[in-house]
Amino acid sequence: MGSEEELLLPSGEVLELGVDLEPLENSVHGTHAATSVYCTDCHAKRGGYRYPHEPNPAQSLAEFAADASQNCESCHTTLESHNPGHLLAADNVAVPVCSDCHGGHDVGSTAAMREDPIGFCQSCHATYNDPRVQEAHDEIIANLGEGQDCQTCHSDVPQSEDAQCKACHSLLSRQLTLSSGETIDLHVDPETIMESVHGDREIQGVEYTALQCTDCHKQQAFSGFPHLYVDAESRRDFTLEMEAVCQSCHQEIYEAQRDSVHAHAQEEGNLFAATCFDCHGNHAIQDPDSPRWRISETCGQCHSQIYEEYSQSVHGVALRGPEGADAPVCTDCHGVHSIENPLTARFRVESPTLCGGCHADKEIMDRHGISTDVFETYVADFHGTTVELFEKQSPDEETNKAVCYDCHGVHNILPVTDENSQVIKQNLLTTCQKCHPDATANFPDAWTSHYKPSLQHNAIVYLVDMFYKVLIPLVIGGFVLFIGTDVFRGLWDRVRRKNDEQ
Repeated sequence: MGSEEELLLPSGEVLELGVDLEPLENSVHGTHAATSVYCTDCHAKRGGYRYPHEPNPAQSLAEFAADASQNCESCHTTLESHNPGHLLAADNVAVPVCSDCHGGHDVGSTAAMREDPIGFCQSCHATYNDPRVQEAHDEIIANLGEGQDCQTCHSDVPQSEDAQCKACHSLLSRQLTLSSGETIDLHVDPETIMESVHGDREIQGVEYTALQCTDCHKQQAFSGFPHLYVDAESRRDFTLEMEAVCQSCHQEIYEAQRDSVHAHAQEEGNLFAATCFDCHGNHAIQDPDSPRWRISETCGQCHSQIYEEYSQSVHGVALRGPEGADAPVCTDCHGVHSIENPLTARFRVESPTLCGGCHADKEIMDRHGISTDVFETYVADFHGTTVELFEKQSPDEETNKAVCYDCHGVHNILPVTDENSQVIKQNLLTTCQKCHPDATANFPDAWTSHYKPSLQHNAIVYLVDMFYKVLIPLVIGGFVLFIGTDVFRGLWDRVRRKNDEQ
């Protein structure tokens, strides 16, 4: 070609003026098109097709392409409606025009583009300046499934920040490695959130919409992508940093937790004391008490030895049974978020009242064939009376008087008929000797157990008690009758003498 077939633009770029007719004939605008397309249909400006042509105002090839592409809108949709995905981009300085994607004279069919939509996009978007963006795109593209392509994330329809989060993180499979060598999984299945307590749900007739990713991850919403670097050195540091996220919605619960034994342990340097995430999880949060035994299993993640004892106890076994709704779980005794230290003097003296919450409840006890006398007889005996006095007057003062769990066990409470129970007759002496080391074999016989005396239980005590219940009223009643008749006789004699004197 001669120099006339080239035009040097002010940018220094060269615009080829020659046109190869074969690619044009084979394009969608060629001879096989449904409607004939002529040169002047595209180069519609009179100055563009009349010869000699007017001077080309374009300063660069990009300007020339943008100017020429405006002619496409005479037949096709506008650039703004046809190419919103690029226009929505944060960095849209170099928005592609029609010819950038479809070509010039050799314009191809959209069917050919759809055969390899990812490869088509990558013809321009193959590399990225930020290595994190490059790494994320390489992984996401490798994980795209059937029916997914670049528009899964980069849709022509404006996407919410929440949709963008879910689109990317559902396709990520790698893990973020922290400086400690530990990793954080970057994959998030959106379904786990929708099926969690934070998904769409109805509570007491009120409809609640699902939480958005950016409701919790506010920093990521502010910074966008690529996200700010995670500066946590370990998984635990990351968990502790994220704990405050719950505060924005659960302020009252958060404050209660900050006054718990777990929070105090963290303040004292035990960074592995339980946080919100340790108990509730992160994305797949479920109802903590549905099913009910989930509560104790959750506590068992940290307190495994205690959970093992509890699961084999009378309470733990009942929890898995048909009437498990009445069986106490960890939070019934220790509290939910404002968990107290169970080793304090206050917790000890208040523990009988804690046990009595169930064992003094006639309705609950009747369902299990247990007498409420268990609690009543305890607070009526020497141990219970003393402990109750401490509870009311000096709850923070130490006392060595036995409380319920001193005899029955703490987490390992067994049925009173179990051969390993601490309160079964053959084991009772050993239990008593924990407080009374000098106790002999007949020491436990002085205890009448928690049953109120009856003909079936402690018959002698019952009969003696009945004897005095009969004797004392008879004796006192006899004295009252004797004194009363004597007083009556004296008054009667006085009245009669007075009448005789008259």
